[in-house]
Parts: sequence; structure tokens; C-alpha cells
Amino acid sequence: MEVPAWFFAMGIGLMGLFSLQFFGLIPLLFGFMFIKTDRSEIDLNSKAYRNIKSFVGIKVVKWKPLPNIDYVSVFTTTENITVRALTAETRNAFPIIHLNLFYANNKKITIYQTKNKTDAFNVASKISKVLSIDILDATEKGDFKWIEKN
Repeated sequence: MEVPAWFFAMGIGLMGLFSLQFFGLIPLLFGFMFIKTDRSEIDLNSKAYRNIKSFVGIKVVKWKPLPNIDYVSVFTTTENITVRALTAETRNAFPIIHLNLFYANNKKITIYQTKNKTDAFNVASKISKVLSIDILDATEKGDFKWIEKN
């Protein structure tokens, strides 16, 4: 059986605090960071979205009507992950694709993340059809282009 990282970190932190060690706070805080999530969802039928903030499985959500969306952007970026040990540190960058809905002078709502370019464009196409908006292909740095609707 594999122990989740957040459970391990929180356990070590609590043991440190119970033994009155100030350094027990560090793994305890890391444990809390592991169990906190932020994400967005969109309901195309009702044209609403919600930002989900979850902590220890408790969700704080509220559906809001979608603003007047100008376009959907398929954007490639990198996700950096830093791993530290006592004497070493390494940073890894992984490509990730975001789907952003842009509205009102470049305000955005990030609604989807994937590592698969085909998947990203399939989802963007569905959103584009339902909301009657254009798709901006921003997957190549410095070469943004509008996708024509079929």
C-alpha cells in the first residue's frame, strides 16, 4: 500500500509539533499545500462557470454566468516542478496546454489543461461551436493564428 505524500508530510509535521519542535511546521505546511486544489469548470448547457477551491476534500464553489466571451485560446506553456532534498535541488519543466476563455479587454478564465494537443483542439472546437466564438492557436511561441471554423 502506498502512502500519499500529503499524509506522510502532515504526519511528520504533527509528530514534530507534539514533541515541541518548531521545525514540525515545515512538513505540516507542505502537507496542507498537497491537499489544496484550484480549478475551473464550465457548463456549456447553462453557459455558466465556477472556480473550485478545494481543501481536504471540502469544495467552495459558486456557479456564475459566463461573461460575453470573445474567443477561446489554445496556449502552450510549461509547468515547473521543483524537487528539493537536503543537499540537492532539481527543477523539471513539462509542456502543458491551457484553454483560456478571453473576455472584456483580455481578462481570462482558464477552463481546461491537458498534455495532448489534439485533445485541446477538440475541446476548444466544442466550446467554440456552443458559444459561437473563434479559436486562437497560441501553441507556437510568437506564431499565433486564428483557426477557421468549418
